[in-house]
Amino acid sequence: MYRFLLTRILLHLASAGLLASCSIYTPLQPSAPMLRDKGQTEVAGSVFLAKRLEGSVTYSPARHVLVRAAGGLRPGKVDTTQLYFRLRQLEVSAGTYWPLSEQWLVGGLGGYGRGSSSRRYDDGGFESLDDSVTTYQYEARFHKLFGEVFAAYEGERTTMGLAYRLSQVQFPRLTNNGLPINLRRMTRSEPMFFVRYWDRAGLFPWAQLQLAVSVSWSADYSKQVFYERPIKDLKEPQLLTSLGLVIYPHRFKKRD
Repeated sequence: MYRFLLTRILLHLASAGLLASCSIYTPLQPSAPMLRDKGQTEVAGSVFLAKRLEGSVTYSPARHVLVRAAGGLRPGKVDTTQLYFRLRQLEVSAGTYWPLSEQWLVGGLGGYGRGSSSRRYDDGGFESLDDSVTTYQYEARFHKLFGEVFAAYEGERTTMGLAYRLSQVQFPRLTNNGLPINLRRMTRSEPMFFVRYWDRAGLFPWAQLQLAVSVSWSADYSKQVFYERPIKDLKEPQLLTSLGLVIYPHRFKKRD
């Protein structure tokens, strides 16, 4: 019963106000690979409520060692007369994991990522007919360094866990309507909570369904509230909710 209640709470949270973010920077969610030995692999794919896709592959080449590659995509038409949001990014990382028991697993990773994005929207709402409405058209290229830690409990049918990522984001290019924005870097805190469901003895013991909710914010966001609008947009907090499928190829087995 508690699993259904928890899921309903998370889905309700996902529909909260932070989903209306106008930021041009939207991060990939933190990771929590559930690998416990050399040679194991985790392949994951997720879709977000904000029409964004993510995918990742994590591999353990040696005991307690992780290597990971991930990417994200939000396709969108780039037409200077329409509202749009487009995003592409990739990241690579390496780290470690340590099983504390048959149920508990902890670990951490550090890595590098880069991407590009573009966004156009009108201040005042998508349906505003006011001639004085301001149009924002952001273009950005960014790269980042990040570190993250995670902890998870793996039960018979449910896995639950927490992850936390700290990212230092830099902008080699950042403009609004073609004019440079005075922001070269920002630090983001990004915690995540996730739940995975699976059936060890079922037809697909190698697959899990995942619901993940994460938050991304800049520690100095409150100091920017009265500053110029582009800075406020870029540093505002975001709530990210995804539904995904996680596959473990090392659990494939032949059935008679």
